[in-house]
Amino acid sequence: MDPQQILLKHFEAVGGLDRLKSIKSGYAEGKNTFDGLEGTFRNWEETPLKYRLEEDYNVIKQSFGDNGKQSWSVDPNGKVQIHRDEETLKRRKVKALLEVYDHARPDTRNFIFRYNGEKKIGEVNCQVVEMSNVINDDIIFFFFNKENHYIVKTIVKQPDFEIRTLFSDYRNINGIIHPFHEDTEIFPREKKETIQLTRYDFNVKINSTVFEPPEKDVEDFEFENGENSENIPFYFVENNIYLYVTINGEKRLWLLDNGASMSIIDADYVKTLGLKPEGEIKGLGIASVFDLSFVTFPPYRVGAIRFNPQKIFSYKGLSNKLYDSAVVGILGHDFLSRFVVKIDYASKALSLYHPDKFKYKGSGKIIDAPLRDKIFAVPVIVDDKYKGKWTLDIGAFDMSFNYPYAKDNNLLGLKGLERVSADLGGQHAEKTVRFKSVELGGYKLLNPLINIPEIKGKGSNYSREIVGNMGNNLLRHFVIYLDYKRQQVIVEKGKDFEKNFAEDKSGLLIGTGADGFPEIVFVASETPASKAGFTGSDIIRKINGVNVDSLGGADGVRALLSKEEGTEYNIEVLHDGNIMEFKLVLKDLYKQR
Repeated sequence: MDPQQILLKHFEAVGGLDRLKSIKSGYAEGKNTFDGLEGTFRNWEETPLKYRLEEDYNVIKQSFGDNGKQSWSVDPNGKVQIHRDEETLKRRKVKALLEVYDHARPDTRNFIFRYNGEKKIGEVNCQVVEMSNVINDDIIFFFFNKENHYIVKTIVKQPDFEIRTLFSDYRNINGIIHPFHEDTEIFPREKKETIQLTRYDFNVKINSTVFEPPEKDVEDFEFENGENSENIPFYFVENNIYLYVTINGEKRLWLLDNGASMSIIDADYVKTLGLKPEGEIKGLGIASVFDLSFVTFPPYRVGAIRFNPQKIFSYKGLSNKLYDSAVVGILGHDFLSRFVVKIDYASKALSLYHPDKFKYKGSGKIIDAPLRDKIFAVPVIVDDKYKGKWTLDIGAFDMSFNYPYAKDNNLLGLKGLERVSADLGGQHAEKTVRFKSVELGGYKLLNPLINIPEIKGKGSNYSREIVGNMGNNLLRHFVIYLDYKRQQVIVEKGKDFEKNFAEDKSGLLIGTGADGFPEIVFVASETPASKAGFTGSDIIRKINGVNVDSLGGADGVRALLSKEEGTEYNIEVLHDGNIMEFKLVLKDLYKQR
């Protein structure tokens, strides 16, 4: 069975190849749902490559487009982003070939077809055709109705996820047979979308300005003192950056995280502000997905910068997930993307510059880092041989390989220290391994600790297009600049570039409980902590007879657990309602691994 002939029968069935090729533009509108959101959309298209999609879900509005030269998007808060990452550029090339029906040519050198037999979709017998291309790794599976040759289903397999779409409600529009209904699921991200067209026209006249991105980017902030706000102090605790955010005159701690595509606020704190959550959508974490709602965040202030109201996510139990009841939110893309962001880890200082006024005058390394899903991707080399793009994530405690890369490069079998990482989707198992070196921007650091996931998750660590995620255990050696407008990262050696930071020698992961006492979140196996008898959820009360509040709480306890090998502690805990005491002897956890 010739798979390309099956494709040609489909073209003939829906109007004929010549008529399809004569379509140079189109306009569609209709209703759609996305996760728990319901709304409407409008879509304009014109060859070559031009399109504009506007989505209005009442709670939020967003748009996407391409002017034939570059792809762009406008998020719910009006932030414009130009998409120029490598995978987007490759997919634009594939789309350009599909628009001229290169895949219908018998002598095509860009597409490869395979016949995959027959399969039933519901009650419909289908012929399955697989189409790949020579430009990227995407594969499309077409399920053609054996009787009328219409497309019943497609499966688009991309390196990071799989898109499954069912097509129905075919209608004849001036001789072209077109589906008016689509049901889509995205795996493993657990996202669902339905589309119901109410109108579809082709070869319509479209003003070329429709396809252009907005001329002016959003500016929903105001500097109180000129063009920047420099040296805003932050707390650097357990490799996480925390800032004070002022809302209605009240200061509360927020985590700084450029990996958050939208800022997030704790749902319980939302109630105290009198805000109302709306809508539902799936969020993407490191290894899992989770449920979010939207709220309209009131005006707020960080340092000497005032912000207008913004749409942000609301999440139930955020403070608990962050292991600290004092933290009520995450400042993400909606905050950081407005500026050129300078982070001086050693000085614990954050500086924010207006992107139109910023000029870099330092001697650091300027790295081209196209944004991918709103996060920077930079080249990194581990052990002089593991090379590729890593996402730069200031909201991540440490550095982790993605599961597909670790599997393909035989890293899963390496011996390491058992540990857990956590995000809003929950905990996921990893092991920490000592490597020889890591290189960023030409600067090489020795003996880094890098995590390897134990299982393939559903979140960002599922990605094949990215090697891994680079967090603050590496970045704390530098001064970094995040330039969203130019999609660049600038790296300078920090004052702590040569510093050997103290490492945990207990095997305990410590958080802060609801009562303010240090709480044991996780106990690694085959470590001093597990041998001493500690278990998760134990509450630490005293160390060597001294109350933990006199030691500085959870921060003080973590510091003590990073002291010299051989240090001994008698630790009193509240275990299942009973006071117990364990003897803990610190040990280098990586020396023999």
